[in-house]
Amino acid sequence: MLKRTEGIVLRNRPHGDADLIVTYLTSDSGIRSLYARSPRKVGSRFGGSLEPLTYARISFVGKEQARLPRLIQSDIIRPFNTLREDMDSFVRVSEALELTVRLIPEGEPSGRAFRLLLEVLSSLEHTPRNTLLLSFYKVRLLDLTGFAPRVGGCARCGAETERFYPGEGATLCRGCGEGAGGFIELHPSVKRLYSYLLRTGPSTINRLRLTDAVYTGLEGLISSHIGHTVVERLNTREFAEVLRTC
Repeated sequence: MLKRTEGIVLRNRPHGDADLIVTYLTSDSGIRSLYARSPRKVGSRFGGSLEPLTYARISFVGKEQARLPRLIQSDIIRPFNTLREDMDSFVRVSEALELTVRLIPEGEPSGRAFRLLLEVLSSLEHTPRNTLLLSFYKVRLLDLTGFAPRVGGCARCGAETERFYPGEGATLCRGCGEGAGGFIELHPSVKRLYSYLLRTGPSTINRLRLTDAVYTGLEGLISSHIGHTVVERLNTREFAEVLRTC
């Protein structure tokens, strides 16, 4: 069976001496991992089209429900080179890509996530140091996949509260949160920003002006929730912390 689609490369990993396993977020079938034969050899027909972040038109063959179809063609639509050339930007984007792989089941259609990632990468290409765009992406991806934290009033009784309990994935009042473990105190500005990110688009992010405290509070909320709900530790976050100490 021959299939054609569009996809964004999330990651690749070596397979044997010269082959690669390339993982895409596709426009019509969600996450797909494909086998690429000999792309690391000089003169490969794939060229640089299998690099992470590359948006390409791809063709692959394999039986229906095959575990690892074979990639036979990859034509670059948009390379997003500028995001790979800046190490800080690439590491931050890589964290978002890793989260995408972990949240979206392989083979499950996720056109909204594909469009979201493409829009965010397009915006980042113009402002690669705008870290709020990546915070926006993580918030919206969590929401699309059903993993978003519940931030607002108390999730149990509706009372006003600024306490977010990562272990519960929600804001709870003092009474309802008793025995629920540790909590993070959210400034009202952080709650308002989180709510705004859920209903806006990437084109508005560049117009926002935040204090360091509000941005740090938002990232603390997102990171603690991901750590309790999705994965304890993202590999790319650990790598970023190592780079900062070098």
